[in-house]
Amino acid sequence: MMRTVIALLISGWIAAPASAQFDYGVSAGGALNRMHAFVGDDPHISAWVRDVGFTALCGSVLYRERYSDFVDLGLDATLIHQSFTAGYYYDALGGGSSRTAHVELDQLYIGIKPEVRMDAKRSAVVRFGLNAGIRVGGSARGSMSTWSANGSYARNEDADLRRDFGNDLRFAFGFGFRIPAGAQWAVTIDPEATIGLTSMLHADGTIRGSDFGLRVGLSRRCKGRALTSLFKVPPRDPGAGPEW
Repeated sequence: MMRTVIALLISGWIAAPASAQFDYGVSAGGALNRMHAFVGDDPHISAWVRDVGFTALCGSVLYRERYSDFVDLGLDATLIHQSFTAGYYYDALGGGSSRTAHVELDQLYIGIKPEVRMDAKRSAVVRFGLNAGIRVGGSARGSMSTWSANGSYARNEDADLRRDFGNDLRFAFGFGFRIPAGAQWAVTIDPEATIGLTSMLHADGTIRGSDFGLRVGLSRRCKGRALTSLFKVPPRDPGAGPEW
């Protein structure tokens, strides 16, 4: 997948003309969240998840280039709140632990999403790429029990388990629609689905998230140097002689 993304980006940059256009703006909307606990190969480790807050509000800032004949670079940053209850358990010959937490996470997802145009006016695109989630706030409090083979046992009914949850990586796929509202402004409509590639639980067990959302926003089109143009190597003048 990453090779495909890189190949599309390179092809878009090569085909890009010197005069660049890009959109920037903001959007807001909602998402339907899902959380899934996965059974791993280690029989000593298990996890479960329930009481998922299925709907959540989200907001984004966006940057989207609009000058390639085929594929353009899209970037966005989306803040979304996620709520669920999780339990995770570890038991071995030497001891183990059991934890249960109610989790309220504020996640900031940084998205790198190439966009393939669907029409000549660039009013519709197919979007795909990666979302890298960073925990920027929230809480995870619950109970924690630990024990060992020598008979020791400890329990905390109000444990701070926030460090056990947070950053994850997701694959994102969606569509983008741009409805002009004047010479430079436009209304954006962005349905998108994400699928968790890594676990949001960073302790014993695996819990991955996914969602399907819709954001509506406002963007402004500008002419100038796009972000990808900063990485372009200017063509060499054939009359400049050999390089040593």
